Amino acid sequence: MGKADLHMHSTYSDGNQSVEAILAYVEHYTDLDVIAITDHDCIEGALRARDLATVRHMRVAVLVGAEISTRDGHLLALGVERLIAADLSMAETVAAVHQQGGVAVAAHPLSWWCPSASRAVLDALHGTLDGIEVINGSFAGIPTNAQLAALNEARYGFAACGGSDAHTLNAIGSACTYFHGHTVADLLSAIRARQTWAEGGLWSLSAFLQYGAFAVRQRVPMLRSA
Repeated sequence: MGKADLHMHSTYSDGNQSVEAILAYVEHYTDLDVIAITDHDCIEGALRARDLATVRHMRVAVLVGAEISTRDGHLLALGVERLIAADLSMAETVAAVHQQGGVAVAAHPLSWWCPSASRAVLDALHGTLDGIEVINGSFAGIPTNAQLAALNEARYGFAACGGSDAHTLNAIGSACTYFHGHTVADLLSAIRARQTWAEGGLWSLSAFLQYGAFAVRQRVPMLRSA
């Protein structure tokens, strides 16, 4: 089985580690097969990470992505090559992701702490959204992780995804997505077929403290940045 972390941030947005540091950490200290670097409304870090992983013949593969700020909440655009504009509706953003051959996953839906898809938005996208993050490792997942898996199983049937939403190295892999196969292509196929499952939980206390200290130093608005 393959193991992926579909949601993390680098210094290209509000993370505290470079893409080089992320790749080195994942390669040597985790058992992840695939990572998606999903900086806020930015794709350059993910493209750089993929190029570096390829040139260095790394074990870990990089799925290019971005966390897009839609009018209806944050959306993970995965498997895209060009950045999608912010401030579209989530439906328009999902369509733009599909036009590039990618998959669209709602980031931390129903969260109280940051812009997230509501029940009404999820209902409206029932036939088009590919997946939802049923486990988010950050503060964004604290109020909703417990209910999302059951809600998805009972009502939606989206691909069940897990992502750490890591902003520090020690949070990477706290929540993961499992899939049949090991490659980026296998992962995208599994999400499209809605044949993934999520495991893991919240960041460790040390990860919360480390990111909190970083956010204070950088004046990052934590409750808006997941």
